Amino acid sequence: MSAELQHVLAQIEQIEQAHRQGTLSDELYAQARQRLDAALMAALEAAPRAPLPEAPPRAPQPRGRLPRRGLALAAAVLVLGCAGYAWKGSPRLGSGTPAGWGGPAGPQAAASAPHALGNEAMAAMVSTLADKLKAQPDDAAGWAMLARSYTTLGQVADALPAYAQALKRAPQDAELMADYADALALQAGRQLGGEPMAWVKKALAQDPRQPKALLLAGTEAFNRQDLATAIKYWEQVVASGPADSALVEQARNGLDDARKLQSGQAPGLLPGVVTAQSTGAPPAAAGARVGGTVRLAAELASDARPDDTVFVFARAAEGPRMPLALIQRRVRDLPLKFQLDDSMAMNPAARLSGAARVVLTARVSRSGQAQPQPGDLEGASQAVALGRGDVDLVIATRLR
Repeated sequence: MSAELQHVLAQIEQIEQAHRQGTLSDELYAQARQRLDAALMAALEAAPRAPLPEAPPRAPQPRGRLPRRGLALAAAVLVLGCAGYAWKGSPRLGSGTPAGWGGPAGPQAAASAPHALGNEAMAAMVSTLADKLKAQPDDAAGWAMLARSYTTLGQVADALPAYAQALKRAPQDAELMADYADALALQAGRQLGGEPMAWVKKALAQDPRQPKALLLAGTEAFNRQDLATAIKYWEQVVASGPADSALVEQARNGLDDARKLQSGQAPGLLPGVVTAQSTGAPPAAAGARVGGTVRLAAELASDARPDDTVFVFARAAEGPRMPLALIQRRVRDLPLKFQLDDSMAMNPAARLSGAARVVLTARVSRSGQAQPQPGDLEGASQAVALGRGDVDLVIATRLR
């Protein structure tokens, strides 16, 4: 079974469990299940032909009202926020996970990744959770959930004070410290130096085996060209975690890059080199990038709202249709200059550098989900070779 299928089936099981426990309402459950069923069909279409896995059956309808207990939405927010958020260090490190070791490594679900309910429903749930915390401000788990949910939505500036509130109430939580460090680095343009690294060190002092802290410490060392230290940290992640963990997969990829650099086998990967914007992430393999400008056709401008989601992604011109690299922005960011590379891969096994030619697509999604919906606005390029940086991508079609 492909990693993408495993990822979708795991999400289906999570929402089923939340619905059975009464922490996910009938309406939100129905929305999530509809979208995950569509994602399951897309994953099956993209996967090699094999016996089809059975998705968990839909829960019987209707169910009763949500239980009236403190922070009842927390579990539902966790279901939707479980995708985590992205930290890119080594060219092939993907997204971190918000807690523990995470599940099997699958499509990258970063802050920018779509989730089962779409941005609007997720935002409404997070708002409700924030309101509940005003009445119950001493709930450390609630603050942590709020912080991670904000980060999942890409609202890192809102996440930081929530993390601070959580850490005031749980000052010895190493996992929370590592998540806070990750969010601080994201807010600083993916720079791990300074305060983010101070929190990584605090996390490791509290728990020397904390997986995300080890992963981030290795990334910071890699960016300083200290390959020996990066390898030391990443080896601990691989040795300590389950083989199918997303964090182990990321550490394994980082180790591969660092060892190749140590042996001189990968001169195209230069640790510590940053872009003009000082992103803190080294560039991907030379030539394994493609970019240009995305713009919205004037005749469709009135059909898009400033906060609507814009997905920009690349697929191989020939072969499976799974996106090889993806970024997410908002309509207000258009026109947008963009560049896709291997650090934006959705699956470690399907990367941009594995394709000779790609088709670039930009889609405006009001629902916030990656699966195309009627009414979405879209534009696609002809097949282009990797290395192009001048692709003019015009969103000029309304999906029916």
